[in-house]
Amino acid sequence: MMSFSKEQKIIEIGDLKLGGQPGELPTALFGTVFYGKKYREPDAEAMEGVREFIRRQNELGEMTGNPSVIDIYLGDEENMASRIDLVLEEIPEKQPFSIDIPESEIRQTALKHASEIGISNRIILNSFNLAAEPEELEVLREHPPGCAILLGYNPKDFSVDGRIDMIESGAGYIEKGLMEFADEFGIKNILLDTGATPFDHNAAETLRSIPVMKNKWGLPTGCAIHNTVESWLWMKKYRKEHKAEYLTCDAGANALPVMLGADFCVYGPIRNAGTVFPFVAMIDKFVAEGAEDYFGVAQPENHPRRKLE
Repeated sequence: MMSFSKEQKIIEIGDLKLGGQPGELPTALFGTVFYGKKYREPDAEAMEGVREFIRRQNELGEMTGNPSVIDIYLGDEENMASRIDLVLEEIPEKQPFSIDIPESEIRQTALKHASEIGISNRIILNSFNLAAEPEELEVLREHPPGCAILLGYNPKDFSVDGRIDMIESGAGYIEKGLMEFADEFGIKNILLDTGATPFDHNAAETLRSIPVMKNKWGLPTGCAIHNTVESWLWMKKYRKEHKAEYLTCDAGANALPVMLGADFCVYGPIRNAGTVFPFVAMIDKFVAEGAEDYFGVAQPENHPRRKLE
């Protein structure tokens, strides 16, 4: 069990609260929609499947107490507006959602679109990172999201210090640190992502960075550790004939950041929600019980420790 001497900030965006000391609030879980070829096709059957996944994740969030965050993967502009609209139709009015966009140009378009339809305050940008182009910085200045995930991925230095350097100074890739830019743009809600790396690329530093960052900045911190499992070459072969075992590893990986103090996990494709939510809820119960026993940290009634007796 651990507790941080640095005051731990709790952020609120819409009806989502996350952060604080380990065991204080339930772990927020981000499940990605439109991830995978089958669910990127804009046909009625695929879209109904996406709706069912969203409803299921929200049901699991209600059941366990772990906040459900829909992470919208946007790999092209063509279907961007319709995908955002679909999610808005399926989630409560105050529930925020994240936009997961690999290309800077598409991030710019999405931020402008969110501003135009009046939902910027519900957007969690996943993520603000080293690939931000000058034009994107201007769009962020003019159309800031309600929340941004600052990604500590540093391709020159996979150590904890290298990841912190990206957030603090830009690590030579951009002229300022991601934190300084976010403050300049008026983005009031900040999440830190330690930047998952593959095995043999300092994967353990992904996890070790969590308590270091929380102790340095006192901000909600997490990662997408499923990417480490996803990129594991041996597992890519093994899972072809052992899917259930792969899903166990994939879900179980999310226990690691939570045990080290993480406030959120981006767990990958939303179709895996049924495995991930109960698993993380169980870990939350362990952490919360220890936090109360050792440090006197109390939990709200919607915490898995209270809901899942």
